[in-house]
Amino acid sequence: MKKLLYLLVILVFANCSSANKETQIIILSTNDMHAMIDNYAKVAAYIDKVRTENKNVLLLSAGDMYSGNPVVDRYDDKGYPMIDIMNKIGYDYGALGNHEFDYGQDFLSKRIKQAKFPLLCANMKVSEQALIGQPEPYVIFNLDGIEVCILATVQVEDSNGKLIPSTHPDRVKNIDFFQPVETALEYKSLRQKCDLFISLSHDGIDEDVTLAQKMPELDIIIGGHSHTLVNGIIENGVLISQTESYLKYIGKTTVTLKDKKIADKKFELIDVSTLQDENEEVKAYIDKLYKDTPLNEVVGKAASNFTNKENLGCLMTDAVTEILNLDIAFQNSGGIRIGEIKEGDISLLILYRLDPFDNDVILFEMTYDEIYSLLKNSYRKDSKYADLKTSGISYVIKTKNNEVADIEIRDINGNLLDKNKKYKVGMNSYIASVYKFDHADAGKSLNVQSADALVEYVKQQKEVNPQPDRTKIEEM
Repeated sequence: MKKLLYLLVILVFANCSSANKETQIIILSTNDMHAMIDNYAKVAAYIDKVRTENKNVLLLSAGDMYSGNPVVDRYDDKGYPMIDIMNKIGYDYGALGNHEFDYGQDFLSKRIKQAKFPLLCANMKVSEQALIGQPEPYVIFNLDGIEVCILATVQVEDSNGKLIPSTHPDRVKNIDFFQPVETALEYKSLRQKCDLFISLSHDGIDEDVTLAQKMPELDIIIGGHSHTLVNGIIENGVLISQTESYLKYIGKTTVTLKDKKIADKKFELIDVSTLQDENEEVKAYIDKLYKDTPLNEVVGKAASNFTNKENLGCLMTDAVTEILNLDIAFQNSGGIRIGEIKEGDISLLILYRLDPFDNDVILFEMTYDEIYSLLKNSYRKDSKYADLKTSGISYVIKTKNNEVADIEIRDINGNLLDKNKKYKVGMNSYIASVYKFDHADAGKSLNVQSADALVEYVKQQKEVNPQPDRTKIEEM
């Protein structure tokens, strides 16, 4: 009898212990790295430390691994070093970002095959003609008795009536994309299959807040795309975070579950600049990449500091008009990928960082009215901003109640642009494909990339100077 009672006590105790089991999961996250690998030795050391101290650690990427550092983007096997480093560090899962498509589907297919971690995306459907396979929309796995679900989505925008991520349309042919929030809502029922439900979102902070408002079934949204520093806000019970960009921060989400129910969730931003330790293997790998790259070649000098996108846009467009003998050139602000060039030597590395995309220059024969339509449609009402930087002209957008009322366009001599003349106008293939403007001429590629025109221009000039602003907004 005593033996029976003893066994019953043990069983009751065991059941009580199981029922009250506490599990802690640490989620480390990065987003919008854009091939900026310089901090990865510190990031790797921090991840090693967290894994040593904690049993259950997940490492996630919320997208945009490429487009920013030519050491990676222009490597012989384009993009290879980024995935190699991420494999060494041990990422578990990643979301596809819009810039994953920048260098084409053949490139992306190679990198997906190279990655030892799955890249997920729910709001895209790949046709048989595409060069990449269909990614999984989500994954469910068991971590120390906890069922974890990760659902991934990518940002989209309207491009001439078709939804695509913010990339060159030619790079996403034969792929259909859908609104990320609407798509995520179709997976609400996954809540019934998991204890921890995570959205790995490359949609931007505004979309993440909307998703949280519409989908309280989620526990956590780990975001990207908008390069926002989001230090763990709660929206409709959902914890939202984002680590800005370029590996300046690591996200650390700590989730505590009791009896498989979430008891606590909190977020911490880890400032990488404050970290001291470095992973020696990763550091040696990165150092060798920079040492061996031919992009260290100095091709010219900056006479003084280029301090903003206006300065840099003038440099990029002057290169196009000069090298390709055009009247006018345009550069979209989103394609100006660094914020400054400091006085002194200019290397290939700097110039290809400024313009990292493989975009050809497209030539259009354009009338005054067609140029006017391009400038009008490029005005950014939300930020009251003249998006297109120029060479060959300057322009003033005159607004009334934040709507374009008139545009004053002048040539390089300060005279109003001739309304009866046709002009040879150059723009990168992204502008030509995505921006809305009137043009009778279909345009033709000059088979020269805008970045290569920039390099050749700086080589010829030997020394370049920042130019006065060529764009202006005036409220009438």
